[in-house]
Amino acid sequence: MSVAVVVTLAVSLLFAATAPTLGRRMPPAPATRVLVVGSLAVTASGIFVLAVVAFTWVGQLPDIAALGPWSTVALRRADPIPNSAAIGAALLLPLLAAQASWWVVRRCRALLAVQQSCRHLPHTDSLVVVDNDRPDAFTTPHRRGRIVVTTGLLRALAPAERRVVLAHEASHRDHRHPWWILAAELAAAVNPLLTPTARTVAHTVERWADEDAANALADRTLAARTLARTALLMHQRPTRAPESALGVLTADVPTRVQALLAPAPRRQPAVVTVLVSLALTCTLGAAAVQHFGERLFEHAGTPTYTVKD
Repeated sequence: MSVAVVVTLAVSLLFAATAPTLGRRMPPAPATRVLVVGSLAVTASGIFVLAVVAFTWVGQLPDIAALGPWSTVALRRADPIPNSAAIGAALLLPLLAAQASWWVVRRCRALLAVQQSCRHLPHTDSLVVVDNDRPDAFTTPHRRGRIVVTTGLLRALAPAERRVVLAHEASHRDHRHPWWILAAELAAAVNPLLTPTARTVAHTVERWADEDAANALADRTLAARTLARTALLMHQRPTRAPESALGVLTADVPTRVQALLAPAPRRQPAVVTVLVSLALTCTLGAAAVQHFGERLFEHAGTPTYTVKD
C-alpha cells in the first residue's frame, strides 16, 4: 500500500511540474482538453489517496473502530503507513476542502453577477451589440453563451477585423471555453500545485479561439494584427467585462500575436502521450491504494492477517 501511495503522489507532483510547459507546446485545442481532464484526474486521485491514508489512522481510534468489524490493535500492527503521515493527511484534507469551498462560493457569486449583468440582454440572440463608446468584446459563461460587443469597438475596426473578433468570440461560445477554465480552476483550488496548469489553460483557450479565428478568415497575419489592434484599443479604456467572462485580453497578448505570426501549430502525439500516461498512472495508483486499503481493514478484522505492498 505504501508503495502505491508514494507512486500516486509522486506522479501527481510530476504532472503538476511538467503540465504547464508541455501544454504550451501542443496545439491549443488538445492542450486544453488534456490539461483539464488530466488536472481533474490527478486532483481526484490525490484527494482519494489522502483520504485513504488518513483513514488508516482514524480507523485506529476506538470510537471509530467500534463502528466497524476490525480490531484497533490488529489494524495498528498491520498498518504500513506511519502515523505521522496519516495524521498529516487527516489535517490537510479539511484545509483543502475549506479552500475549495471558498473558491466555489466566490465563483458562484461571480456567475450570479454575470447573470445579473446580462439579464437585460435579449434572450434569443447569441450576438448582442451594446451601444457604448468603450471598445469591448467578451463571451459570457451562460449555458448557451452570449457574445457581447460594443459599437465603440465595431466602429474602430475595419470590416475584416470585425469578422476576426466575432470569430474569436464565437469560438469561446461554441467550445464552452469559460467552463474549461472553471474546471481547471476548480482542480487548482483543491490542489494548489496545479495553479500554474490552470493559468496555462486560460492561455490555451485564448490560443484556441485565436486559431479558430485565423482559420475562419484564412489569414493568420490579419488575425495577429486584429488581436494587437484590439488589445491596444481596449488597453486605452479598460474592459468592463464581468468576472468569469472571456474576452480578447484575458491572456498574454504578445505571446499570442507571436504565435499567430508563426505557422499553425503541429500535433504533438508524444507530449499528449506523456500527459495522458501521468494522469492514467495517478488513477491506477489510486485504485491500487483502494485495493490495499480494503485488504488492510479486512485482515485487521480476522484473527490472522498479513498485508503486502
